[in-house]
Amino acid sequence: MSTPSLQRPSRKWRLILSVLVSVHLAAVILHPLSFQAQGDLGASPVITTLFAPFRGYGQLLYIDRGYAFFAPDPGPSHLIQAAITAKDGSRVEKMYPDLDQHQPRLMYHRHFMLSEYLHEIYQPPGPPRDLVAADPEAAEYWTLARTRYVKVHQSIVNHLNHEHPGQESAIRRIEHLIPDLGSYIDEPIELDDPQLYRVLLDRPIGVRDTGGSVEALTAPVKPAEAIPSPTGEPVR
Repeated sequence: MSTPSLQRPSRKWRLILSVLVSVHLAAVILHPLSFQAQGDLGASPVITTLFAPFRGYGQLLYIDRGYAFFAPDPGPSHLIQAAITAKDGSRVEKMYPDLDQHQPRLMYHRHFMLSEYLHEIYQPPGPPRDLVAADPEAAEYWTLARTRYVKVHQSIVNHLNHEHPGQESAIRRIEHLIPDLGSYIDEPIELDDPQLYRVLLDRPIGVRDTGGSVEALTAPVKPAEAIPSPTGEPVR
C-alpha cells in the first residue's frame, strides 16, 4: 500500500505565508531597533515611521522589548539587596537575583526581571516645588509615579516578611556596572569585583549627601532599621 504524498501548498498560500512571516520578522527586528535608535534628540523619525504599524502587534505578542540586557551594549544591571533582621539582632543579607541560589535558571531570570522593574519605575521623592508651580500636571504625574514605586517597593518587603515570619526586612537597589573597554584593557578586573557595585540611594533630586551620591558595597550593609524606606522614614 503506497503512502499518499503531501500536496505542495498552492502559490497563493505560499505567498500568504511568506507575507505573514515577513511581517512577524519585521516586528521582531523593528521593536529593538526603535529602542536603540533613540538619542539625545529623541527617536529616529525614519524608525518611528516604520515602527508605527507594528506597535499594536508587538504589544499583543509582548515582543515590544528593547533587549537592552544583551549585545552590543547591555549597560549596567540592577539588583536588590535585602537585610533580614531577627528579634535577637542577628541579620541575614541576600541579593536578588543570586545565580547560586536561584535555580533553575528561569528562577534567576524572573528575579532579575523583578529587580530591573523596580529600578525602571524608580521615581525620586518629590515633586520639586518649582515643578509644582510651573507645571501642576507634570507634578501630579510625578506623585503618581512615586506612589507606584513606593507600593512595589513595599510589596517586596512584605513578601520577604512573609517568607521570614517574626523578622524585619529592608531592601535597597544596587547597580552592577560593566567596566568600559579602555579601563579593562589598562587594568583587567573580574566582572563581580566589588568596586563595580554601587548602592542607589533614595533621595530628592538636588539633595547632596556628605558621603557622596553612592555608597561602596564593600562597606558593611546598613542595619535594617537604618535602611530608609521609600517614604523617607527608617524601616522599624
